[in-house]
Amino acid sequence: MPVPFGVQCSKRLSADERDGRAGMLDKVDALFARLEEVMAFQAIRQGLILTIPVLLVGSFCLIFLNLPLEPYQDALAGAPHIEGLLNFVYNATMGIFSLYVAVAVALRYANACAERHGAFFIQGAPFAALAAYLMSVGFGAEGFDLVVLSTRSLFIAIVCGLASSVLYCRLVRLRRAPALYGDTLDNVFNQAVSGLLPIAAVIALFAALNAAVAALTASSCIEQLFFDGVSALFPLATATLGSGLLYLLLNNVMWFFGIHGGNMLDSVAQSVFVPGTAANAAALAAGGEPVQIVTKTFMDVFASIGGAGALLSLLAAILLFGRRRSARRLSAFAAVPMCFNISEIMLFGLPVVWNPALFVPFIVVPLVNMVVAYGAMAVGLVPPVVVDVSWTTPPLVGGYVVTGSPAGAVLQLVCIALGTVLYLPFLRRYERLADDHARVQYEALLASFQDDERAGRSVELVAAAGSLGAVARSLAEDVRAAVGAGAFELRYQPQFDVAGRAVGAEALLRMEHPVYGWLYPPLVIELAKEAGAGGELERAVFERALADAQAAEALAHAGELDPGFSVSVNATATMLQDEEAVGFVIDAFLARGLDAGRVVVEATEREALLWDAGAHDLLRRVADAGMRLAIDDFSMGRTSFQYLETSVFSVVKLDGTIAKGVMENERYAEIVSSIADLSEHLGFTVLAEYVETAEQRDVLKMLGCSLFQGYLYAPALPFDEMVERARLD
Repeated sequence: MPVPFGVQCSKRLSADERDGRAGMLDKVDALFARLEEVMAFQAIRQGLILTIPVLLVGSFCLIFLNLPLEPYQDALAGAPHIEGLLNFVYNATMGIFSLYVAVAVALRYANACAERHGAFFIQGAPFAALAAYLMSVGFGAEGFDLVVLSTRSLFIAIVCGLASSVLYCRLVRLRRAPALYGDTLDNVFNQAVSGLLPIAAVIALFAALNAAVAALTASSCIEQLFFDGVSALFPLATATLGSGLLYLLLNNVMWFFGIHGGNMLDSVAQSVFVPGTAANAAALAAGGEPVQIVTKTFMDVFASIGGAGALLSLLAAILLFGRRRSARRLSAFAAVPMCFNISEIMLFGLPVVWNPALFVPFIVVPLVNMVVAYGAMAVGLVPPVVVDVSWTTPPLVGGYVVTGSPAGAVLQLVCIALGTVLYLPFLRRYERLADDHARVQYEALLASFQDDERAGRSVELVAAAGSLGAVARSLAEDVRAAVGAGAFELRYQPQFDVAGRAVGAEALLRMEHPVYGWLYPPLVIELAKEAGAGGELERAVFERALADAQAAEALAHAGELDPGFSVSVNATATMLQDEEAVGFVIDAFLARGLDAGRVVVEATEREALLWDAGAHDLLRRVADAGMRLAIDDFSMGRTSFQYLETSVFSVVKLDGTIAKGVMENERYAEIVSSIADLSEHLGFTVLAEYVETAEQRDVLKMLGCSLFQGYLYAPALPFDEMVERARLD
């Protein structure tokens, strides 16, 4: 049946719209990615994250001060010294939170600048930021209110911290080398003096700006001018749905950019929205009906559930559907304070502020909540608010108390669920952007590690500075968790003799990451070691490999595999030098009753360089227990012969570069021939890895190699597939 022309046009238009929408989202993604790379943007986000410890301490003090339990509050009132201590700590943390933010943003920007342009006296940047911020909020002026230092002037703190550090860093870098003062070689003193003029310049500039504001306006400082300007943006004077939506919009937009919207709009809330609850209570007491739906408590309890942006819905979305481990862990950590509507941990820890990917739901969800709650009360499904409660009252409890009805708690649940649905697609987009960014960082870490690996340099990934160290620490934690859960695989690459029979297979570690995919095995081993899980990983690999060796032995006894089929397992120098670890390997081997020679323990030549004098005795114990020993990545270095002279090693695996280079490099061919000649006299077998073509195999065979491993025969395969490839015909 033909489709009507109008329907065809409609479908084509919808497809075009989808393509246009996808293109627009790609442009937004590209914009977000560019923002992520801006040093100033990174400094703001990292600075806010840096303040989380202070934020946590202050937030929990606030919770303990405001738990909505009457017996608890009575007990607290009877212990004024405890209440005083909590207030004291709160005032020293959240009470001056903007100070911490100004210093943290300045420090992060200065650190990033030093990493990019070379070291200089970065410690001066926080001092310059602190002075700039205090002047901008009018510190010390007559009538100065300490509340300014809390979260009210957070935006000013961010701007001052960033602007002052940008100016300071540029001025310091103008001086190529600090002058030396006095007869001392005290470098700290000389560096401090080098920051004198830049700090003085920053202070002078901000002092001039504040003086200009005081002279040209009715405000006493920059912060007061900003505060008055924001307050003037709110023109409405009656508590209606429209004025409430405007209030929420401005409040959440300001919060998104680090401005405490509640403090900025406090005068509006007090004059327009706060009186509504008292009016409702009075009308109810007089026998009438509540007259006002939109009140300050109404917006706190039903629109902004979990704080600014209705972040309790984002918390639920992450805990129920989130894919990023770091975000889920942070959300679990933030869950308790967010149940008391303290959202700063999520705001600054994820972070949500200055996070473009979450801007739309952060603004929209509270507005939708307000419309839904307003409609429910307007049609009589839920009673209007008649009681004021503290803004720290937990959800469900608050909904019930303010309305005097269970319907209030149900309405909160509906709003939370609706907000979770609205947040979810933006959470997915945020996760995708974060994963893309993380993959770029992982590739940089991997490239750096492989460069060090090729150069033979020792590495300390977790201790590295900058973004590489950050991704290494995060990945090390992922590896540690995966080791603990046994979330790794062993793949087996079969080994063949000159007749083409599979006589063994090497166990190769594989670990899949949910974001980065299959990880580079040497990197996994290094990160496990640095995370303190290296020994646990090696033992788990041996256990699994021995179980597979037992299965292979049963197949060999049944005539399905070569009678001498062996399983090779890699071991680090650390393991082979540890008497307890060697004992574990021997005990595990003997406990399975495996045939002698069924398992081959491999150690790279580079690892062997790390062996101490006692290692030989431990290696002999391994060999005497019935396991063969192999040197992997063997070359003709001057230390190589001492390993062969011990007669402990029965297999030598050629260095991959040599095995692959015999076709083009005569010197490599001579090295292989020399090693093969030695094998006849010293009684070891030569195995060539990375055999990729028949021509390469034939050359290696002619030079004296007797075993081969590589893509010519098979890649690393799951155990069952390896068995099928190695099965005797």
